[in-house]
Amino acid sequence: MSVELGSRKTIIIGAAVFILTLVWAFFLDQLAITPDSLLFSVGDLQSIGLFATVNFALFALFFSATLALITASADKDDRARVYVSTIVPSILACAVGALLFGKFAQWYPLALFYFGAIPLMLETSRMKRLELKNFVAFRSSFSGAQRGLQILGIGILVTLAIVALPQSQGLYGQFENSLFQGKVIQQLDVQKITADFLITTQRSTLIQVTESEPFTKLRTKTDPEVMGFVSLMDTTLDTVNSQGYRDKVIQQVKDEQMNIDTSSILSQVEKSVPGYSTLKNYYWVVAALLGSILFFAMATFVLQPLSAVFGTLFYLYIPAETYEETIPSEPAPAETTGWSAPPTDTMPPAPVYTHVEETPAKQANTPPSPQDAGSKF
Repeated sequence: MSVELGSRKTIIIGAAVFILTLVWAFFLDQLAITPDSLLFSVGDLQSIGLFATVNFALFALFFSATLALITASADKDDRARVYVSTIVPSILACAVGALLFGKFAQWYPLALFYFGAIPLMLETSRMKRLELKNFVAFRSSFSGAQRGLQILGIGILVTLAIVALPQSQGLYGQFENSLFQGKVIQQLDVQKITADFLITTQRSTLIQVTESEPFTKLRTKTDPEVMGFVSLMDTTLDTVNSQGYRDKVIQQVKDEQMNIDTSSILSQVEKSVPGYSTLKNYYWVVAALLGSILFFAMATFVLQPLSAVFGTLFYLYIPAETYEETIPSEPAPAETTGWSAPPTDTMPPAPVYTHVEETPAKQANTPPSPQDAGSKF
């Protein structure tokens, strides 16, 4: 009966893992996050907006639920059946997802790391449940998910490095364009910041002049030229404080920015900054590291807490049936009430000691004398 119930539970858990994996693969495909897009989005602040979309929220929920179900079932059944109900459906679901979703299929180098992380998650959760005493379900699920996400983070680093190596020059060119030709500058509103700084400087200068003691004395003068100068300074201060003047300064900053020769700036930077050429040659490593750091941040603040919460719920509702593991049995020792002597037939014979009188060697080799021989009769 327990074997049938365990087999039924294996099928149910396996089907749930298959469905959940297929669902989060679909939402990952809808996010359109591929290794290429992740690498080329470095320096593009608009890419952070993907993490505030509905597709990302659903991906995080279903991916965390998958990890939680894997960790929650670690000690709910026989080890072999647990491995079958988690690894096999994951492989099948990823294979089907790669056939159905093109963008998801581009993460194929990561598959080996994902499948290899499942046994580590299972064993980590099983071990933690034997060690921990308080909040066992939550903490064991958190530890199991953490171990799996660490392996996935290493896999993402390797995957991004493999994809970035052949196109290192293109990645660096994209980074230069985004940095020096307006993407990052526009996203940070550098033009407005520069215009506000210029206007603030001009305003402070004008206020300092108009509020000085010599200029205050000029206001009392009736000379037409002096009165015209005072009126001009007041009008200039009002103009500097107007919104129209601010918009005009912003447009001037933009026009000056378009006239900047970025190639000459880059050549000067390359000559003056030590190690700049090395960064240019190994930018593929930097891009891969930045992508993996982004994943680790997402895993730490989103995926691990969700996996712990879902894992606690799954652990409470998955029945823990009795099962038998294949363990070599040893014969039980015979019950005894105390010390007993070993069997008689196994004891060695007791040694026999014979007393022999010791005589000097010469007396032993000399024949008895006639007197001694006659004295015996």
